Amino acid sequence: LGHRQPPFNPPYADYVVYEQLRHEFMNRPRARAAFLHGGLVWWLALHSLGFDHLPSVVKGISTEAVPFGDLFVGDGGQTYYDDGLLEEEIDFMCGTYYIDLRECDGLEVVSWWPRPNAWNASGLNVGFWSARCEDWFQTRLGNIRE
Repeated sequence: LGHRQPPFNPPYADYVVYEQLRHEFMNRPRARAAFLHGGLVWWLALHSLGFDHLPSVVKGISTEAVPFGDLFVGDGGQTYYDDGLLEEEIDFMCGTYYIDLRECDGLEVVSWWPRPNAWNASGLNVGFWSARCEDWFQTRLGNIRE
């Protein structure tokens, strides 16, 4: 969601804009990659479009799989492509901001939702969307909306 200057504390209006932008992204061919990513990114994709779009995920690769997707090599050496998200798209799906820190010429990375490395270490990433995941998600969403 771009670079910001400190101090930065995103207002709820920014979250509303982020949700709209995420929904627009999810209406493009690259949306399949977000569904395939799994974890919280998968749930955010589902939250944007709903369960009705899940059948489209199994229909095969999108038109953007070859130029932007992931290349895989099978056991027999055959290669194939599938949809995959770029790192910038993963950050976007999580609502990531980069805060430019002038003192140390570094960046602070903040996001509305945990990025995959944080999600994977959280204890919530158990290989499926559990009731505990949903409770956490709804609590976080409620906190954002307050």
